Amino acid sequence: MESNKIGIDYKAKAGRPDIYKNTVSRNNNVNIHTHVHTGIENNECDICGKTFTLMKKLKCHADKHAGVKKHECDICGKAFARKCNLQIHTNTHIGVKKFICDVCGKAFFRKVSLKSHMDVHVGIKNHVCDICGKAFTKKTDLNSHMDMHVGFKNHKCYVCGKAFSRKGNLKDHMDVHVGIKKHVCDICGKAFTKKSDLKCHVDMHGGIKNHKCEVCGKSFTQKSHLRFHSYIHADLKNYACDICGKAFTQKSSLNVHSDIHADIKNHTCDICGKAYTQKSSLKAHSIEHACFNHKCDVCGNAFSQKGSVKSHMDIHAAIKNHICDICGRAFTKKSHLNSHMDMHVGLKNHKCDVCGKSFTERSSLRLHYNRHAGIKNHKCDVCGKAFFQKGNLKSHMDIHAGIRLECDVCGKVFTHNGSFKLHMDIHAGPRNH
Repeated sequence: MESNKIGIDYKAKAGRPDIYKNTVSRNNNVNIHTHVHTGIENNECDICGKTFTLMKKLKCHADKHAGVKKHECDICGKAFARKCNLQIHTNTHIGVKKFICDVCGKAFFRKVSLKSHMDVHVGIKNHVCDICGKAFTKKTDLNSHMDMHVGFKNHKCYVCGKAFSRKGNLKDHMDVHVGIKKHVCDICGKAFTKKSDLKCHVDMHGGIKNHKCEVCGKSFTQKSHLRFHSYIHADLKNYACDICGKAFTQKSSLNVHSDIHADIKNHTCDICGKAYTQKSSLKAHSIEHACFNHKCDVCGNAFSQKGSVKSHMDIHAAIKNHICDICGRAFTKKSHLNSHMDMHVGLKNHKCDVCGKSFTERSSLRLHYNRHAGIKNHKCDVCGKAFFQKGNLKSHMDIHAGIRLECDVCGKVFTHNGSFKLHMDIHAGPRNH
């Protein structure tokens, strides 16, 4: 008699019971294996109702419900319910990625991961959000997306504590702490930690301003800029200076303001080397180099127009044709007389943007700004001491000249001409102007 498919002689069955036993066992394995091809799933889980073709797989599945993890990793100690999962996990330690994408060459540890990855290339998005309708190629991406709707933020930064709904967002956030800037602008070379920041930056180069203010109509390239702009309309000033108490709508404005108190001058002129605390001050100074081409031969002051130089020369010639009708004070320029008249009527139209102090003359406001910026343009040639105003330097020079002014009334002695005049005004009493 011919032998069966697994090569066992039935004549030997009676004399060799062990061989017969193996034959039956193998036949049973063949019968069990055929269920895989037929797709018959007779083995059902009592807990979740899931069915399996093999009882062995059902037992492994039951271990998941029971929390039984028999297969432990020798390297890190992590345990798994199924041996195949342990094998896949072991590949991560040794870096073996057997499943490679034929399109882009990306490799994966698991076959199911490769299969899911292929949906990206063909554009298949089978996983759709029930709330907003957004579709995803991977179920894991959909699950992460759902966390956003329900407000779950399970991925927390261990540095600053900020939480995210997606692991990928946390990974991008960590680049901020370590200073990694992967996204580089092709136009100017500026780098960013976030792709979204690069996109907004590129819009700036293209002049694209999609974010419009509903109050005034002003447009911005970035949504954050629009948000800060809206604070102006709402008069929200959340950033206050610890030194003087002045409040600002933006933190960057507070940082610039703080440089004034610290006397930090990071903005230097490339032409003359003069430094400023604020970028706006440097910009205004640069205009002087570019536009003020008409120079005074006496003092060196520059002007944008030739007529301004001609008018300025009256100062050196001491020509004062413009006289105040109230106090009799004379001025070289009519504009100076007009500003002087504001003093008599109490008008102060020139207001400081930093502290709110008002002045009758624009020149006084300009000198006042120098105080905020820490700019002392008037320097003593003898001792090197610097002053905000030219009049203060002039009074200081009286000390070096040894000038001693004595009051005829009380005999008090002064070294400063300005202090002496103020003292004499006290004796003379209030003026009636």
